[in-house]
Amino acid sequence: MALNKISNNVSLYINDAADIADKLNNIDFIYMDPPYDTNRNFTLNSKSDKTGFSDKWGSNSYESWLSTLVSNLKKTLSNKGTLVIHISSENSFIIEKILRDNFKNIEKIYWKRCHGKNTVKNKLGAVIDILFVAYDKKRIFNQVSIPIEENSAWAFKNKDDVGSYSMGALKHDRTRKGHVYTIEHNSVKYENEYGWKLSKDVVEKMISENRIHFVPKSKNMYIKVYKHEHKGKPLSNLWNDIHSITRTSKDPRLYPTQKPQKLLERLIKIFTNPDSTILDPVCGSGTTGFVADKLNRKCILIDMNEEVLPIITKRFEDKIYNI
Repeated sequence: MALNKISNNVSLYINDAADIADKLNNIDFIYMDPPYDTNRNFTLNSKSDKTGFSDKWGSNSYESWLSTLVSNLKKTLSNKGTLVIHISSENSFIIEKILRDNFKNIEKIYWKRCHGKNTVKNKLGAVIDILFVAYDKKRIFNQVSIPIEENSAWAFKNKDDVGSYSMGALKHDRTRKGHVYTIEHNSVKYENEYGWKLSKDVVEKMISENRIHFVPKSKNMYIKVYKHEHKGKPLSNLWNDIHSITRTSKDPRLYPTQKPQKLLERLIKIFTNPDSTILDPVCGSGTTGFVADKLNRKCILIDMNEEVLPIITKRFEDKIYNI
């Protein structure tokens, strides 16, 4: 079991993860981007650099390998740990089946990794990956918010002496009943059959602070949501704001199936705390460890391919971050 110390936070084992999983424990987050069973060989498409791996498997050997590995990896998780497995949507069936055999809770994150491909002629362009999020009872979960788009429904088109603001709904619709009361403002009575979302005393206080936007014509009230106070919109399970790696110097492609640093940054921020230990059992170019180190998290990397060692070592020497 060859151990390589990459940094103070990051260690790399050149080995089969299934062989050393029983030596690991108390892992809060596992990110795994395994082979997809595509029946292809992956390289960098360079005459001088054939770095990569074979993704060709015999009958049922892929499912058997992955099932054993997932079962072993689950044993390394802490009681608040999460396993995320990254797969193309076209190859997701086997992984979902294995995860549902091993975990109580399975969620899906849909990552739109690229725009539509104009080179595809006989089928729809494949642009979606699925990140399966698996855990049992408890887990670390940190809510992440993303910036508001300028043309979104939350566009801050209104303005007063305090700043630009959007209007947050205050009245309830017919699906539920809220606080029923009447507010009189500038000789106009504001009331709603199904009530308001906030109590009368809270709304009156907000009125005194000029935090309510009145629309006399419709007799409606809105909460002023100021742009300088807004933290952004909560992240959903559709991620379309992170693009796959292109030929740029900001996040250079060093391995055929390398994933963008921003993707790993988001996952690590959601599913770990500063004192967490992270595991990537098929680490490739080491993006998980590279980003974990930048975020000052401990990380264990594993890969069977000895070619990844100089790649990962050089990444930590060059320190080309895109987060």
